[in-house]
Amino acid sequence: MRQSANLLIIALMAACWNGADAQSEEARVTRGAEVYREQKCQACHSVAGVGNRRYPLDGVGTKLTEEEILKWIVAPREMNPKVRKRAYDKLPKGDLEALVAYLKSLRQP
Repeated sequence: MRQSANLLIIALMAACWNGADAQSEEARVTRGAEVYREQKCQACHSVAGVGNRRYPLDGVGTKLTEEEILKWIVAPREMNPKVRKRAYDKLPKGDLEALVAYLKSLRQP
């Protein structure tokens, strides 16, 4: 009986931690969308048809890893020397992480 009670407690604790992780990830994605707007990314990119349609970001979350997304943000010329995109390497770490989380959340419809 004691062992099953302990297992139940462990399962409940894990569920709470997973819920907190999901909430923090959701908060990161929400903050990332705010950073996207604050940095005026829509001037060059679009999401769901909003912004400059020349460089859509729809589905980028399924095409690139988090590391690749981050590199496109902070060192775009390392990803493609022909790119004239500005590097956003001066953004605070939390904003960068949030922006990556937001872009990673963009899946194909």
